[in-house]
Amino acid sequence: MKKLYAVVLAAGEGKRMHSRLPKVLHPLCGRPMVNYILESAVELTDYVLVVVGHGASQVKADLGDKWRYVLQEEQLGTGHAVMQALKDLPQEGRLLVLCGDTPLLEASYLRQFLEHHEEQAAKVATVKLPDPTGYGRIIRSSENMVDRIIEEKDASEEEKKISEINTGTYYFDLALLKNYLPQLTNNNIQKEYYLTDVIALMCRDGHRIGSYMIDDHRVGLGINNRAQLAEAAFLIRKRINQSLMLSGVTIVDPDTTYIDYDVKISADTEIRPHTVIESGTVIGSECRIGPGAHLRRAVINDRAVIEHAVVEDSVIESDHRIKLFTITRNNRPV
Repeated sequence: MKKLYAVVLAAGEGKRMHSRLPKVLHPLCGRPMVNYILESAVELTDYVLVVVGHGASQVKADLGDKWRYVLQEEQLGTGHAVMQALKDLPQEGRLLVLCGDTPLLEASYLRQFLEHHEEQAAKVATVKLPDPTGYGRIIRSSENMVDRIIEEKDASEEEKKISEINTGTYYFDLALLKNYLPQLTNNNIQKEYYLTDVIALMCRDGHRIGSYMIDDHRVGLGINNRAQLAEAAFLIRKRINQSLMLSGVTIVDPDTTYIDYDVKISADTEIRPHTVIESGTVIGSECRIGPGAHLRRAVINDRAVIEHAVVEDSVIESDHRIKLFTITRNNRPV
């Protein structure tokens, strides 16, 4: 099977976030949202290329030198973004195109997406929405294959009634993509080069375009505003809490317990309600944390008890108890 490559689109400004911070760097349970899709991608391939643009220097500084980067100086659409990456990709292979604002799309979904694609020139991940307003619609052929994808601003009233939408996740045969991508034009309302137009060009020439419908529509959708960011955080926290509980940690009330992605907690520790445990914290076994505790970059050794207290950049020894309504920072009471 041909080698798999991945391109992650992380160049957008994210105007609907109303922020000076580039959209893909907005924090989500202790790390930038783009890190989630990057980690999913590296589970499938060792070649991941990140397209940066708005706030490129800040994005690269935050993500570090682990990744390969390509610059999209002007943000002229998704097709234009992938064009910038072509020079760093071989002539043949398989290409996975991902969006940097889809943190819920885990590697397990991507593996299912890539199944049974051998005879297809491209494949699109889709979902069905009760209200598809704002998204590109999937137009299917008489054989139920993907025929084209129409952006809402260019869709007719009849096309806008379609509930199946494009998530922005694609698979392409790389050799075919390199042939069709230069044929894109910006003859649309936005004056942008749409990657979706490659699908129509391939179909025109008789190539088969597949699809994979994600069962949970929330997983496939990108984050465009802070309300969606909060919804994604809620879902990721559920995943974190579930994983900890299955490993032997008691979480009395998961709905009021906020734990970041890289927190480590040993079995037989109990987390009580209204507790926040931030990135960089390590908790031993048989501890009791909360209610009302807030831990940040703390190391809590076995059987420690912390109630209604803040512990930051500190090490709490085994069997130690932090008094009520205290703040401990750098191992000193504040």
